[in-house]
Amino acid sequence: MRIAISETKGYVDGPGESEEIAIYEVGGGGYRLIERVENPAKYARMARGAAALAEARRRGAQAFIASEIGPRGLQIARNWGMKIYIFQGSSEEAVKLFAQGLLKEAVAPTHGEHGHGRMWRGVSEDEYALIAKYLPKGGVAADLGCGAGRLCDVLKDFASRVYCIDLDEDALKEVAKIGAPNLIILKEDVLHTSIPKEAVDLAVMSNVFHDLLDKEAAVREVERILKAGGHILIIEHKPGTLFGPPSYLKMSPDEVRRYFAKMKEVEYSDLGHIYALIFEKI
Repeated sequence: MRIAISETKGYVDGPGESEEIAIYEVGGGGYRLIERVENPAKYARMARGAAALAEARRRGAQAFIASEIGPRGLQIARNWGMKIYIFQGSSEEAVKLFAQGLLKEAVAPTHGEHGHGRMWRGVSEDEYALIAKYLPKGGVAADLGCGAGRLCDVLKDFASRVYCIDLDEDALKEVAKIGAPNLIILKEDVLHTSIPKEAVDLAVMSNVFHDLLDKEAAVREVERILKAGGHILIIEHKPGTLFGPPSYLKMSPDEVRRYFAKMKEVEYSDLGHIYALIFEKI
């Protein structure tokens, strides 16, 4: 199996604090180093542990060894089917003990949560974690109906290119103030964009889908711009909540699912008064 170790200068470190993530192939009592990659948590504004776990997951790791883990990190790992092991000491000793079956899986966090539920520029830690999970480092993202760039400001930290699409010229002026060179700002209808075919790894629609008159056309455009295996993240307000659009516009998860029936649903996440659905293009 493939495992990841959160590592700093040869020693096991916390997932949100380490300099590197070391990937090992382990089997038959032995092990070999596959690669060492820079920990994306170094550049994450928040949810740093989630960024590290997401990188390990992208590289095929089924287990993660760290010096500590908080409640949120342990929950994320379990949701992703990744086992967590805690070890204090050198990475070499950690992988050796793991290969010998002498490390025990963590059953509880090592400490309390550090700021779970925080917001950064209007983006919750849960939303940040979902972006870290589904947008590969250096990938291409599209924020369809981006408004003033709430999510563009996060997507730019992971992507090599972010298409920021909206018809509101004043909102796009706010996006431009972010000042990131990898943002491509386009005043366009989300139903008909100039984004190249099969160019996008992750598309997002945050509180946009319910407003679209032609939802079938929106789904067709999403399918057109996504790469095979790419994902669309839909965020909507729950029906019956006090926040968000008028009650007659709010969509239940099942209503959204019906429009994306040709895609594969890979995750549903309850985020309080809002929810997130992630579909994969197959």
